[in-house]
Parts: sequence; structure tokens; C-alpha cells
Amino acid sequence: MARRFLDKKTHRFYFLDQNGDRKNYVLTFGDEVDTQSGAAPGGADYSRVKYRGRTGEWKEPPLSTRRSLEMYFLDVGQGDAAFAVTPNNSKILVDGGLRDRALAFLIWKYRLDLPGETVTIDHLFLSHADSDHVEGLIDLLNHPKITVQNIYHNGIGIFDSGFQHAIGDVSGGRLTTIHSSLADLNGLDLARDSRDTFGRWIDAVRSSGANYLRLDESTGQLDIGEPEVTMEILGPRLEPDGASLRWFSDKSHTINGNSLVFRLTHGFVRVFFSGDLNEDGSDHLLDAPGWALKANAHIFKAPHHGSHEFSQHLFDAVRPMITVVSSGEVPDHGHPRATFLGAIGKAGRGEAPMLFSTALAALFVDAGDPESVDAAAVDEPTTLGDLDFSQSSANTIARQRFKKLLPGIINIRSDGNGFYAFRRVQQGYQWESYGPISPVD
Repeated sequence: MARRFLDKKTHRFYFLDQNGDRKNYVLTFGDEVDTQSGAAPGGADYSRVKYRGRTGEWKEPPLSTRRSLEMYFLDVGQGDAAFAVTPNNSKILVDGGLRDRALAFLIWKYRLDLPGETVTIDHLFLSHADSDHVEGLIDLLNHPKITVQNIYHNGIGIFDSGFQHAIGDVSGGRLTTIHSSLADLNGLDLARDSRDTFGRWIDAVRSSGANYLRLDESTGQLDIGEPEVTMEILGPRLEPDGASLRWFSDKSHTINGNSLVFRLTHGFVRVFFSGDLNEDGSDHLLDAPGWALKANAHIFKAPHHGSHEFSQHLFDAVRPMITVVSSGEVPDHGHPRATFLGAIGKAGRGEAPMLFSTALAALFVDAGDPESVDAAAVDEPTTLGDLDFSQSSANTIARQRFKKLLPGIINIRSDGNGFYAFRRVQQGYQWESYGPISPVD
């Protein structure tokens, strides 16, 4: 077998299902396959290939030996979670959503329901510790088949007591309570109620053994051990004392406005991950000389689920060709707001800028798999956190729940010279697809 990657926008892969009927999936640019020797049942025009553990055939398309940059913007409801795989196969997770869908995605993608299968997340970025970004990471860190090596954060904790505000003390318009390491949190009364999950998150971080590091704009380029991808930390921005962050009127505005944000660059393609940046936080960053140029990007993970508290100045600095909004209907915050949609459209670059919304994406259904699980178990409203992942059946249930319940993922792939975008529209691996798209500067 030889590992190869699809080098065209889409292509059909044919296989026989458990009943012997001929079925097909549509693969997308960058999908990984194993080419195989031997005659294919379809005849001389077909070649044998293995995709995600399933052996089938196709009319052989252009293939590459080089992995693309894969990006998955997950629908986690009202929250954020994105996952990337670099050309060197490093795995990057950005936030984890409010529920367990990021975990279920990893179980599905890396077949953690199968014996012996594991996955390592090389870099996990927590933009900030609000529950709709961090709660889904707790069970993920505790999963026996998932290892996380490095965790990066913005330094803002959430506490039940001991400080002037829930996120620390304030003096002279500055949040003076920021932490860098786990040791800085020893003995503090961390928030652990149903709304704020910071304490349980820190417990999970301690148990995981992962490196836990605070980042800010002064970090500059972060070495992620990836020769084809660079990453520059763009926020939060420390105050002149180098030991505090700007206070933006209250807890919510401060923790959002000081989100950990960064720009990832792959060749000529730039991607900006904005956390929950609000108007105050965006304008604070833009005040720094030259910062607007660093924000310029072709692909934009939109801030704060399409909230009305956005900065038109930030949008104009980014000038995205593709914007992805991560939001959901429960709880209903009215996201994305109409004013947000108009503003991001106004700022778009190129002749046909695109806007994707996870809330509108099609139902994600992995149709035709031979594996089955008891329907009652799949439909049971138990969260994945209630499952015992030391039992293989728990991963099987999680994978099936993902296929049955998780709305569509926004998929973006880059070869460094251009990019593709995909949204699933129906069962059977069908796609709304765009590309190749050349970066416009």
C-alpha cells in the first residue's frame, strides 16, 4: 500500500456495502487514501484503493504524496471548536465547545472505537475559559485514548471567591490577576458550578500531564514544530507593566476582549482564529502600531458567534475571503446578528467572498457504515461524559451518536498556494464545494 492524498476538488470512491450493493462516497481535496495493487472489480479503468478502513475502487484521479492543511470548523451548537491537521500531521485543536461534540468528532475521525487506535493532540489552544469554549475539553482530556501534549491559554481564570471580581482583582483599569502555570492556581477557590467549569477544567489539565502555557502578543511566532506552517500570537495584549491585561468594564467583556487569538500561515494562505474578540478588545489590539497588517487573512473564524459586539475596524483589517461563524440555536442568543452579517460582507475581499455558518450547515451523516449499535443506546440522551471510555462499547456509542446527531462541519483545505471549502449537504458524502480558490491580496 502507498499513502496518497486526493489532488482535485472532489472524486467518487466506490465500495460494496454489507449487503453487497455498490455504493459510493465523494471524497474531497486532501483526503487520505491507501492505493493498493491488484485488479479492481470495475475493470481496467478502475484501481483499488482503501479509504478510512474500507477497501473499494475508483477511476484513479490526480494524487499527491503531500498532505494538505486540513481545517474542520465543528458545529458544537452555541460555542466554538475547530480542528486542524498540518502537512506534517501535527494536530491542533482550538477550543472545545459547550458539549461533547469535539470529543465525538475525534472518536469518529480517528476510529477510537476500534482496538488499539489512539490520537495525540499536539497543540490545544483555549481562547478563553467561558464554558462554551472549555466545557467540551474536560471529557476530551480525560479520555483514555486521547493524549494532549501542549495547552495554551490567555491567563484568565474564573474563581468562586478570594478576589474583587470572578476573574480576579482590578486596579487602575487593569486586570492584575493573571496566571501562567498550574502552580499559580494552587490553593485558589476555582469556579466549579454548573455555569463556570474552570475548576473541573484545571483538574483535567493536571491529570493529563500536558504542558500548560500562557501566551500573549509578546510571544510573537510560536514554534509548533511544523516546517510548512507558521503561527503568530496576536492577542491578548499585555498592559505596559507586562503583568496585567486591560479591564473592559465587566467580567464578560474582559474575558472575551482578552481572548487568545492567532494567525496561522500556510504558504500564501493565512487563517485568523479570533476567539470571542469584542469591539473593545479588537480596538485595543488595533491600537498597537502595525497590528492591523498582522490580522490580514484569507480565512476568518469569526469572533463571538456573530455577536453584535464586533469591530468593523477588525473586519476591515482582516478582509476575509471566507468567514466561518460558529453558533447554535440553544441557548438562543440571536447569533449571527443581522448587523454582523452585513458588516462582514462589507469587509470581504475578492469578487465572491463567502460566509459559512455552522448553524445552517447540513446534517452530518456518515451513511452506509456496516457497524451497528443498539438504537436505544444511540438515542439515549446521556452525555458522553456519563460513558465509561475504558469500555470499547462507549466509543462505539460515541461514534454512532456523532454520525446521527452532529450537524455539518465546515471543511477547508489548503495546499499553500490556494484553498478549497466544503459543506456537507446530504447523506452519502455529497458536498457543496468551492475551489481551487487563489488568495487575493
